[in-house]
Amino acid sequence: MENNEKGAYRTKQREIILDYLKKCQDEHVTIDEVTDHLKNEGNKVGRTTIYRYMEKLADEGFLRKYYIEEGVGACYQYQGEDTACRNHFHLKCVKCGRLFHVSCDFLQQIEEHVYEHHHFLVDNSKTVLYGVCEACQKDTDEDISAHHGGCSCGHVHSNDNKTGRGE
Repeated sequence: MENNEKGAYRTKQREIILDYLKKCQDEHVTIDEVTDHLKNEGNKVGRTTIYRYMEKLADEGFLRKYYIEEGVGACYQYQGEDTACRNHFHLKCVKCGRLFHVSCDFLQQIEEHVYEHHHFLVDNSKTVLYGVCEACQKDTDEDISAHHGGCSCGHVHSNDNKTGRGE
């Protein structure tokens, strides 16, 4: 009987984790953020349990995993059955750590060029361009867009995310 209760507890823990990830599906979350949120909600779920379950969900394709930077860890985004995240590039601010999703015809052309001329298929789900975001440029008086002419692709580049990592 104790094993059944223990199994049910683990299932309940997974359900709580999954519910939180679904609520945050428009955000990128770290293991620590999930752990802190669940703790603040009164749910005692160990960090190791959260890590193992999120890795399992990533392996099964329900979570997207993005490496923040070498030696620091990763962030995750719930995608369920949705594969839309695979159709755009990601920008990572090296100052604030925000991760942005960018759908841009010009970047798509680069991807096509790489395939057609170099016979290399780019995996957008793991493609991250590193630089400094607009907010951090303003904070440090670095206007990189002035040096590069800014983006004129005409697409919306979203960067409003509750976790501070952009979307």
